[in-house]
Amino acid sequence: MTSISPGGSDPAPRPKRSTFSPEYKLRIMAEYEVVPKNEKGAVLHRERLYHSHVKE
Repeated sequence: MTSISPGGSDPAPRPKRSTFSPEYKLRIMAEYEVVPKNEKGAVLHRERLYHSHVKE
């Protein structure tokens, strides 16, 4: 069984991988380090980051 997209066109391209500037990283890490432990998740959520993106 072969799956062919309608119209014979190629499937949508993959989303582009996020890249972060050094300035952005410093700003977010500075904010992350000063907020109370129970608010760190909110900072990550707001920036659409995961805990695995932050190496403590």
